[in-house]
Amino acid sequence: LQRKLEVLKSDITKIEEQYAEASQQLEVEKEEWKPQLDQLDTELKNIQNRLSEQSSNSNVQAKVDVVKKMLEFLDNFDRAFGAVKPESDAEKEVEADYRATYNMILDVFGKLGVEEIPTVGAEFDYDLHQAVMQMPSDEYEEGFVCQELQKGYKIGDELVRAAFVAVAA
Repeated sequence: LQRKLEVLKSDITKIEEQYAEASQQLEVEKEEWKPQLDQLDTELKNIQNRLSEQSSNSNVQAKVDVVKKMLEFLDNFDRAFGAVKPESDAEKEVEADYRATYNMILDVFGKLGVEEIPTVGAEFDYDLHQAVMQMPSDEYEEGFVCQELQKGYKIGDELVRAAFVAVAA
């Protein structure tokens, strides 16, 4: 029994020595590989950030594409509301239904983060407005938008369509 105990103590001592050597070797290799591991970690973070940004940009671009297609419908609604004046109750009821549909589209735009670009009374901004003409105005100073010809929209900082405007001269 004493002999077995001595053998076990000897084995434990050997294992502790091997463990100490392995720990020392681990520390040496950590120091050797640390710069490369740090570089790989940095590279991984950069790739994750780039992919996240690309995904975000793709989402915004998809929204812009959909909104551009839907603007054709809104423009037709705007033209119809400006050209047709309902006279009978039946015509007024039809117009109310069309207005409800129009407002539903605007509600969806709001949920997508689409904003209408401010026009009349705002200072002309080359990034947001497309000047179609200049016209004299007693109401607005020179360089301010005095008439909106077609609405413009944006999603965050991304321009979907510039507003077509007349600028006071």
